Amino acid sequence: MRSTRRPLLLLAATGAALVAGARAASAEPGADPATPPAPAPDAGRHRGASWAEIMAGPFTSSRLFAMPVADVIGAYRLSLSGDGSLLQETGILSAAGVLAIGFGDLAQLEYRHTAAISVERTTAPVPAVGVQLELPLRDRPWVPAWAIAFRLGVPRRETFGALEVDETVTDLYLVGRLRGAGALRGVTLHAGARVSSAVIELTGDRAARVDRRLVLPALGLEVRMSDDAILAAEAALAPRFDLAPDAAAPPTITTGVLGRLGVRWWPHPALSIDGSLGYQLEVPGARPADGASAIVQWDIRLGGEVIVPWGALACRGLRLFCD
Repeated sequence: MRSTRRPLLLLAATGAALVAGARAASAEPGADPATPPAPAPDAGRHRGASWAEIMAGPFTSSRLFAMPVADVIGAYRLSLSGDGSLLQETGILSAAGVLAIGFGDLAQLEYRHTAAISVERTTAPVPAVGVQLELPLRDRPWVPAWAIAFRLGVPRRETFGALEVDETVTDLYLVGRLRGAGALRGVTLHAGARVSSAVIELTGDRAARVDRRLVLPALGLEVRMSDDAILAAEAALAPRFDLAPDAAAPPTITTGVLGRLGVRWWPHPALSIDGSLGYQLEVPGARPADGASAIVQWDIRLGGEVIVPWGALACRGLRLFCD
């Protein structure tokens, strides 16, 4: 049987090393790995703004990897982000992403792929549309920030011969963020919980429907190592859809653990690139006959995010939305 103890110890040791590295960086004279400030009104939204002013930022993401954070992208901005797994299926890049547009500095509308484990035992992107609201609090060290998000699930279909399976996840998500100071300057903690309504529905000769409400906690850690790079880790429970397509047993909905550890780099203030190691652990006992070797999966994921300051671009090109 395959043991999961060694990978988990590796993740724990790596996380401890990240925190130690952040402490050392903050102790260096002149080092300033503080997290960039939240987005301010676009400095580029004035007549005659240069391209440098338009693209200078600062820009803020509303996600860690798959986990949302207590930030929105800001007014007059659009975000397009995504990532893909290179290893889940040979020759296939399974992708997930977020498209968000800011409304003021407190809300954003979004179309995203929410995390779940599919019948095919992969980290499946289940589509959803939603809104995220940020609580209007001053951003200070050791003072938590809060956001709440609602995502209305859109069915994701899998086909097994004549059997069609629809998977849907609707979420209410509460997430908080806590930034450190002093010896922990540059360290940010993220924590949240999603209340998910998960549904699996079969059509055809085996018509069936199962729904379940789940409370799924999530944790994240972000360590800023330089002005343009961070190390980040996250772990969360996610819905898991279980079905044996060739058996008469009804479908079930359980939970699994999804974890990510990786690097985010900003080659430009409006562009970030992610590289991470993914970890998937299904709850033991979901398929005991498969053994421990069947319930652990690792993958490598690549992704990125582009922020488009469309308000500033419209001001420059069309003389619209200018301050």
